[in-house]
Amino acid sequence: MPPKKLICDRCGATLDNKEEIELALQGTASWQNFIREKGQEPRGVFPCKHWIRCQGEMVVFTGKEKVGGNGHKG
Repeated sequence: MPPKKLICDRCGATLDNKEEIELALQGTASWQNFIREKGQEPRGVFPCKHWIRCQGEMVVFTGKEKVGGNGHKG
C-alpha cells in the first residue's frame, strides 16, 4: 500500500493523490540514480514539482516525520 502523502523536504509542497504517489514511487530508482550520477546522495523518492527552484525531494510523510527513500528523516 502506498503512503498517504509525500512532502518536499525543502519547500513543504505535498503530494496526496494516490495515483500520483504510485507514479512517483515507480520512478524512484531512476530519480535516485540520476542524483547519484551527479555525485550526491538522494534524500527522497522523487523530485519536488518545484525542484528547479527549491532543489527539494519528496519524502514519505508518516504524520510526525518525513522519511526519505534512503532512510533520511527530517
